[in-house]
Amino acid sequence: MNYYSHNIGDYAQATTHLSLIEDAIYSRLLRRYYAEEQPIMDNMPQVFRWVGARTEEEKEATAQILGEFFDLRDGHWHNKRADVEIAAYRVKAETAKANGRRGGRPRKDDRTSQQPGGFSFGSGDEPDHNPNVTASEANQKTRTGNQEANEHPPSPRKRVTGFDASTIELPNWLDREDWIVWIADRKARRKPVTEEGARRQLQQLAAYLAEGHTPGAVIANSIAGGYQGLFPPRPQGRAGHPPSRAQRLADWADELRDVLADDGRPREKFMGAIDAAH
Repeated sequence: MNYYSHNIGDYAQATTHLSLIEDAIYSRLLRRYYAEEQPIMDNMPQVFRWVGARTEEEKEATAQILGEFFDLRDGHWHNKRADVEIAAYRVKAETAKANGRRGGRPRKDDRTSQQPGGFSFGSGDEPDHNPNVTASEANQKTRTGNQEANEHPPSPRKRVTGFDASTIELPNWLDREDWIVWIADRKARRKPVTEEGARRQLQQLAAYLAEGHTPGAVIANSIAGGYQGLFPPRPQGRAGHPPSRAQRLADWADELRDVLADDGRPREKFMGAIDAAH
């Protein structure tokens, strides 16, 4: 990435307590993170060289920053905000590549030209400026044109192949087979993932990963629950017992918010039978 979003307010609020050395080290680590589009490897001599830590004070400050703003997983230091931003960037880049392969964004086809007097003429219909043409003749031409249109209706437009979320570039922490299974499940339920939906869901998976939920487990849980959105497994109150009514309501509320954010049209959701006797 040659560019990343830097929210001055958020950064200032999170780093006000840092010393000048610590602030410089944190900034250098973030720039390295975004430039490489991957987390920082757990190799302290290499990290010290990247941030320019030479003295013992600077090395100690580097270790302090890593422990405060990064999480160590699988031999790499992860930053939650950076993971989300990189995932969103890759989805946007893949969308731009797909548009480029299709010849760029579709251009609007202006098939009509507005003429003075409130009349609109389509392609092939030219206004008759002959002053000798009477109103009845003009009406007759209009009726004849309408009759020809009814006899020879235009052929329906072929639907352009839509966005295929299963082919986009994925971050290295997401297994493509898991993602393809999720996309296929959405297609089977006639709710394919859109470009915007793919971007949001990769951001969600990155956020869940930062919280300790593996993407495969999140996808499996969402498919098993019949969810339209992605939700991590919820811990059950007692082993072997199904989730409580309050938990089911919370799941339903989370899914409803995801549906409304996707296209604004809620879907039917089975919430269980209601016992009117209680």
